[in-house]
Amino acid sequence: MRRSWKGLAAAGVVAAPVGVGVVYAAAAAVGLVGVSRPDGASGQRVARVLAEPAVWESTLWSLWVASASTILAGAAALGTAAVFRGPGRLDRSARSAAVLPLPIPHLVAGVLGLLILGQSGLLGRAAYALRLVQAPADVPALVYDGWGVGLILTLAWKEFAFLVLVAWSALAERGAALEEAARTLGASPGQTFRRVTAPVLLRAMLPAGVAVFTFILGSFEVAALLGPSDPLPLPVLTLERYTDADLGRRSDAFVLALLGIGLAALAVGGHEWARSRWPDLEG
Repeated sequence: MRRSWKGLAAAGVVAAPVGVGVVYAAAAAVGLVGVSRPDGASGQRVARVLAEPAVWESTLWSLWVASASTILAGAAALGTAAVFRGPGRLDRSARSAAVLPLPIPHLVAGVLGLLILGQSGLLGRAAYALRLVQAPADVPALVYDGWGVGLILTLAWKEFAFLVLVAWSALAERGAALEEAARTLGASPGQTFRRVTAPVLLRAMLPAGVAVFTFILGSFEVAALLGPSDPLPLPVLTLERYTDADLGRRSDAFVLALLGIGLAALAVGGHEWARSRWPDLEG
């Protein structure tokens, strides 16, 4: 019981800054605090912001980018962890290369994505040098495009390093012994992967994938560098509202921040619901 209370107290201390921020954002969203300081609280501002089509366009676009980036990074991490985990030189080199993006700041990753994927970037110049296009500008737009292809590729590359590290740790801790037991019982390599390796990786990577999804959803730097101007990524739209010359619109940013927090909470809640519904997802 004491350990439970200590754990709960520690969790409360960690969550306290987030709780304070959520309370302040909610108060600012309804007008209790903030620059404009209207008389009393009102939900009209919240309703007005949530009724804007531009807000939901930005929200859906950001959800698309976060989902696609997380799925792409997770699939690449699962395949890399399953293939390159032996003691050989090739495997060690692959592991070293896979974790290289880990210490790179997201701002630097965004600049690298711009330099490589832009129409006048390295990719376009390489295509021109190989005579695949008549000019670097003929390369399809991968940056500032409506589908967010360049943004998705950059974020997937950056977050892949974290997910593959989680995957390798899971295989080293539990996977090897379980795979050996399965082979001892006569399972083929394909059966071992389907019934042992893949479930171990799924259990380990699902919480990490939720963390990556929520982080990308609220990530500003890379979205500001590589995202389109229409629709604006949700974090960029939030900052734009906060820095608007009309101080009366600053509270709009707090409504958008609460929207982002709500989406992140739904993602975490969905993960917990899946764990309770499917015991195989338990660690």
